[in-house]
Amino acid sequence: MFWAIWQKARFKYRWLFGAAGSFFMLLLGYQIAFFHNELHDKKYLGNKLPPGNSIIFGSINDAPVIKGNWVRVVVKTNAIGPHIDSIADCTGNILAYIARDSISEKIAYGDVIYLNAEPEKIHPPDNPHAFDYQRYLHFQNIHQQTFVRQGNWKILGKGYGNIFLREAIILQNYFRIILKKHLRGEKELAVGAALILGYRDEIPEEVQTAYSQTGAMHVLAVSGLHVGIIFLLLNFFLKKIKINTLTFRILKVLIILMAIWAFALVTGAAPSVIRAAVMFSFLNVGLAFQRYSSIYNTLAASAFFMLLFNPFLIASVGFQLSYLAVFGIVFFQPKIAALWKINNWLGNYAWQLTCVSFAAQIMTIPLTFYYFNQLPIYFWLTGLILVPLAGLELATGIFLLLFEIIFPPLAFWIGKLLDFFLWFGNTCVFHIQQLPASVIEGIWIGGTMALLLYLFIISFIFAVASKNYRWVITSLCALFFISLNFAFSKIKNQSNQQMVIYKIYKHSAIDFFDGKKLYTVTDVNTDKKSLGFATENHRYAMGVKKQKHFYFSDTTELIFNHLYFNKNLIQFYNKKIMVIDEKINISETKKIKVDYTLIKNSPEFTIDELISSIHFKKVIFDNSNKKWQVEKWKRQCNKLNIEYHDITTEGAFILNISST
Repeated sequence: MFWAIWQKARFKYRWLFGAAGSFFMLLLGYQIAFFHNELHDKKYLGNKLPPGNSIIFGSINDAPVIKGNWVRVVVKTNAIGPHIDSIADCTGNILAYIARDSISEKIAYGDVIYLNAEPEKIHPPDNPHAFDYQRYLHFQNIHQQTFVRQGNWKILGKGYGNIFLREAIILQNYFRIILKKHLRGEKELAVGAALILGYRDEIPEEVQTAYSQTGAMHVLAVSGLHVGIIFLLLNFFLKKIKINTLTFRILKVLIILMAIWAFALVTGAAPSVIRAAVMFSFLNVGLAFQRYSSIYNTLAASAFFMLLFNPFLIASVGFQLSYLAVFGIVFFQPKIAALWKINNWLGNYAWQLTCVSFAAQIMTIPLTFYYFNQLPIYFWLTGLILVPLAGLELATGIFLLLFEIIFPPLAFWIGKLLDFFLWFGNTCVFHIQQLPASVIEGIWIGGTMALLLYLFIISFIFAVASKNYRWVITSLCALFFISLNFAFSKIKNQSNQQMVIYKIYKHSAIDFFDGKKLYTVTDVNTDKKSLGFATENHRYAMGVKKQKHFYFSDTTELIFNHLYFNKNLIQFYNKKIMVIDEKINISETKKIKVDYTLIKNSPEFTIDELISSIHFKKVIFDNSNKKWQVEKWKRQCNKLNIEYHDITTEGAFILNISST
């Protein structure tokens, strides 16, 4: 009797175990994330920074990257202080830019280093909707940065740090020298180093743009695709050995695991390849010893253990895309492939490969919109060509590295073959990029829209898996809210009336948003790349469809719907802006009344002289002015109680006309 009651109660309240387990996992995740964050360490260097320069001791925590006139390194600190005789223990990472010279170019991972520098907090984005570099570095536990001039640093020791990572970086550099010997073209070398070794710092911008716009960036990032190729190749050859003993199965697992992790070391042990290696290690063990286990459980287990090691990976774009793409391939690819049966092997192979591309795209498309604001139309075509080609390139590259060591004469011809494969792949990518409507750009969705899209997809998955119509209703409800969100965004964008003065290094740029129309005024010599980096995302967010571009130096009077421009005077709706630069003599300026005065290119005058010629409510100093001169003007403004906005220190100036 008692046993029957117990069994009934246990079944009735079984949800309590699940709820308690979920609550425990939530607390565990919170605790791990809390202690992983360096800001919560009592010895964190940010709490010990003295004013001005600091003496810093630490070690190089990652492979150095040479960028222009600087060598970028991550320094893991262990001591800091205002003077050499007042040093205190500390923890935390600093992103250091060391002036480039023949000595700094030799800095290596594991070096113990001394710095005399002034660390500062990494600031949030200076322009609206710009890439949040502060957030990106936060999830790498980096919150301080500094610039170090020549003579203000010194290497105190070498050969420290993780021995495996140190040897991996040395090995990667050695293999890069081999690739440089055999690959003559700049583009071929850049793609080869990225695909085979995971080294992406020398990829030309045009190559990166072409691969991005054709949906082939996963080929350049050593990750699941490349580790998967290694896994499949080894699995294929080992299956040819017809031995089914327990000993051989264990040996097979060990061989594949050793190969996967050796490849991870060869590629410099980058986070993306480590993630892929862990995922395929779990898959390998799962497939070998748990034939009937769910692959979804194996994926979840690998993600769980990686997040135990580093909970900040959950915010990594690569982590999110990797697991979503693999899930999409596992779930959707068989269902899509079943829609069309092709009898010949070549057609069936091409169809199966195309289905893989579509399956991965289904699960990653919301993140593609959210992070990259574009949709490559011919992703299936690049996948059809580049995925099998990547397998050939990777295998050829591995043979090249191997034979360069054991038999160099044969390595010469293997290098020629690899060079051809890489040239052919690049040529295909550039031709696909030139196809009509190869990419849809300017797609902008917020976090809410991305979550609604995933709610729609997940509901659809449950509907297909369970054959329960209720999930279809949930999916349709998500689709309804997606449409509603889209409609409200369009209505909001239609009524936009906004002026934005951006922060661009040594240049000036203003956007005037009038609904979906955009009027832009810039310096003639403004760098297009810098302008795009500062403005592009915000323009996408504002739903811009038409743009007119003119220059501060234009002498022609311009009149648009709600915008008037005449030399240095701009009126947008009811707001007037006077632009003062080095070419204007303000003593000759007529006494005019405006709302804002924009000062650019460091003209020589005092604020007293300015207010004697122009009546204004606020003065704006943009990023084209000299820093010392802006500081002088700001002191004068403070004495005269004049409002000002310094774009260099405060970021872009944004004025919503409709709300003022």
